[in-house]
Amino acid sequence: MSHDSTTSRKRPARPHISIVVPVYNEEQCVEPLIERIESAMAETDCTFDILFVDDGSRDATLEKITRAAERNPHVLFLSFSRNFGHQVALYAGIDHARGDAVVSLDGDLQHPPELIPTLIEHWRAGYDIVYTVRTDNRGHAVKEFFSRCYYWLLRKLTGVEVPTGGADFRLIDRTVADALRACDERFVFIRGLIPWLGFRRKAVGYEAAPRYGGSTKYAIGKMFAFAFDGVFSFSIVPLRLISLLGLVTTALGLLYGAYTVWVRLFSDRAVSGWASLVVVVLVFSGTQLLSLGILSEYVGRIYEEVKRRPRYVVAARSPALEGER
Repeated sequence: MSHDSTTSRKRPARPHISIVVPVYNEEQCVEPLIERIESAMAETDCTFDILFVDDGSRDATLEKITRAAERNPHVLFLSFSRNFGHQVALYAGIDHARGDAVVSLDGDLQHPPELIPTLIEHWRAGYDIVYTVRTDNRGHAVKEFFSRCYYWLLRKLTGVEVPTGGADFRLIDRTVADALRACDERFVFIRGLIPWLGFRRKAVGYEAAPRYGGSTKYAIGKMFAFAFDGVFSFSIVPLRLISLLGLVTTALGLLYGAYTVWVRLFSDRAVSGWASLVVVVLVFSGTQLLSLGILSEYVGRIYEEVKRRPRYVVAARSPALEGER
């Protein structure tokens, strides 16, 4: 799927590519990931750096990265003071990347580094965003079904063409990276922000490999939080649904009230008191709590935004990155 909406700038003859890798407790993957990235980049004529963003790992991930950086000039790193989350780590990497283009991929080797030269080829052909779409589900049919439903709903609610099966494995041009950095918001949902920016983009399919080591960092709770971030960061439709819900429940209440009056005046039957009262109270109470929950989500986000705290705190960084914010 291609989107030819803009005219791209001319690419450098020998571009520099920044490869951003957010990691959290991925000590088993650091060294093989570096080797595979270097092997993939050897197929290109580009210079490159590999920027690891350690998201407060509790294992030996940071130690392995720092050792690699000491002996390998391609390796750079940022280390957070604590765990700030995958999307924030990814944003921080893009924030500090210096390349003509920025490639991002996860550190668990499920995103194949061997695909990077293909992404660069499409970028050189004129695409500003080259994103990947997972083409297999490897037995996760239920997860795939709910993922498709979620992204369909997200597109309907937001009007942003977030691709189904999309991942954070992508290449973006420097102009896109700078535009993304200008989005000064606390709740970062990069999978939505990048298509929202526009630009000329192209999809590339890939098959995800099994995890090289470690365990998934996206438990059910984090997946729900990630999904809610996508909706509440890009849409006010839930607020409008509250109004619609209020109109519907008010109409139903008026209809039920009219029905009870009619029964009382024009029939010998009587409307059961306790049962009808309990149903009405439960329906209206549930509607009010749901509405308050949605409102609270937006108010909480406003509260977080107005505090203006930094998105992340860097505890350590490569000497080459000293002096950067």
